[in-house]
Amino acid sequence: MNLVVIKTFSGMAMAVAAALDELKMPEIVGSIAGDDTIMCACRSIEDAAQLMHDIDALLKVTR
Repeated sequence: MNLVVIKTFSGMAMAVAAALDELKMPEIVGSIAGDDTIMCACRSIEDAAQLMHDIDALLKVTR
């Protein structure tokens, strides 16, 4: 319940994970990236929900 999975375009997960690391989001305890998927571990269910909200807000700004 405290994991957030993010899907990206093929080959972009490492770049997106690096960008998330640079944002220093307090909700993220750690993350691991593959080719097109990132898994973020959060401390709690509430932190996971907040992370999803924050990422959604970031995506809306860039559209």
